[in-house]
Amino acid sequence: MRRSFFALGRKSAVPSPPPSRPSSMLPSNRRVRASQVPDAMSEPPPPSKPKAGTKPKAGAKPKAGAKPKSAGGGNRKSQIPDPPPSAPNVKPKRKSKAKGERKPRPWVAAWMQRLSLMTGIIVVISASVLVAWGLRRYLRSSPRFSVRTVHVEGNQRRTPQQIAKRAGIEGGENIFAVDEEVAAAGVLADPWVETAEVRVELPNRVAIEVVEREARALAVVDGQLYLVDLGGHVFKELAPGDPQDLPVVTGVSADAVAKDRDAVATRIRRALDLVEDLGARKVSERYPVQEVHLEDDDSLSVVIGTDGITLVFGRAPFRAKVDKAERILEELRYRKVKNAVMFLDNEAHPERVVVRMK
Repeated sequence: MRRSFFALGRKSAVPSPPPSRPSSMLPSNRRVRASQVPDAMSEPPPPSKPKAGTKPKAGAKPKAGAKPKSAGGGNRKSQIPDPPPSAPNVKPKRKSKAKGERKPRPWVAAWMQRLSLMTGIIVVISASVLVAWGLRRYLRSSPRFSVRTVHVEGNQRRTPQQIAKRAGIEGGENIFAVDEEVAAAGVLADPWVETAEVRVELPNRVAIEVVEREARALAVVDGQLYLVDLGGHVFKELAPGDPQDLPVVTGVSADAVAKDRDAVATRIRRALDLVEDLGARKVSERYPVQEVHLEDDDSLSVVIGTDGITLVFGRAPFRAKVDKAERILEELRYRKVKNAVMFLDNEAHPERVVVRMK
């Protein structure tokens, strides 16, 4: 018998749309989600799959597209189930930031970095200052750095104690308290000292090297006698204990010394050169130089011996004039002449020499 009547009596696969709600039931000015309003044309959900081992009801129509089971299949599954529908590509929601949380600004980070750097620099500088202060305190107070020896070189007229006193250096004082320049200036305050050098030698020694002046003549300046060194400088007034057996230089004024000390020293130095040239001759043993007079035009006159003989040399050069004076002095000595004046200053006729008796 045919079962066509089951097909005729089957309900339609498309369900009828549910009755729509009246407009009065919807709230005013409110959007209605699409899921709340049934779509009459939407497809019905797929029918549930029958459990394994259950027989379909009589008269049930197989599903469209379903493959018939093979005979003798029993409970074994002969149909591969359709894969589940893929999940929609939904982007994950970003985590909302906590309320009040803000991203740090770039200038704030840079300022914090600079602040950290400055703090480190301040710490390093402070530590360095503390270390330097502690080291300085140790060096200034340690007995290891106390002056124990003052070594003096080059002294002849002054004792080491006198020179150390001039330098202001005392035994037992801290060696770092010794100022080399100040100490040298104190030594140079002694008129006999021409140059001075002070050296601090750690840990407890001070060396002083001096060069003393050598008195070569006496200069009469406004009626006072002063010592003159090898360079022609007037450096000290004559005092007891100073050398006195020296030739005397006259013709020097205090105004000239105050106006141009170096120019006066140059003139005196020229006179000392003449004295040295005369002293190198044999005649100097009988006629030692007693006095040298400086004229305003740089002419020189020399008094020699004890017989009162004067040599008028005039201006430089003096070497040839000294040679002539030596020969004539031998003749005067042979004749036993005293109190004579020998003129060697004839520039027009330098070969002529005039001797005048006083």
